[in-house]
Amino acid sequence: MARDLPGSVVNSVRVLGLIVATAGVITLLIWWMRDEVILGWAEGNPSAQELLAQGGIELLRESPIVPGFVALAVVAFVGFAVLALVLGSFFVAGHGWTRPVLAATAGVGVLVGVVCLDAQLPTVFVVLSALVILEGLVLSFFLWRRDTTEYLRRV
Repeated sequence: MARDLPGSVVNSVRVLGLIVATAGVITLLIWWMRDEVILGWAEGNPSAQELLAQGGIELLRESPIVPGFVALAVVAFVGFAVLALVLGSFFVAGHGWTRPVLAATAGVGVLVGVVCLDAQLPTVFVVLSALVILEGLVLSFFLWRRDTTEYLRRV
């Protein structure tokens, strides 16, 4: 990075990149494990259970009641990655308004992670949800350190 950035700013950007990478892995896993994701979703849905009993995963997969998990994941990932790129670049440039926005974004990520912990998802998604929670908390820690505040005031 061109100018002297405090370690907390550099680490904030690194953790933000790690969160984007984790979201990318989650997106790929949703595509790769789409049948398991559909089956997890179907556990709490009586209509889906009926279709599953009638024709198995093939019938359920083709049913219009099943959300487009892969498409939703890809769109959400692309939107989040672009948001993180833009906010990260403004943050490094010293725009103080990005700190609460990034903290709120991390907070939403923590909230989504907590919700995913309670869903009937395959174990790998539970582990990745816990990782997203941890990453969001670490990002918030670096965002609100004293040297970050001094940097944002100085620039």
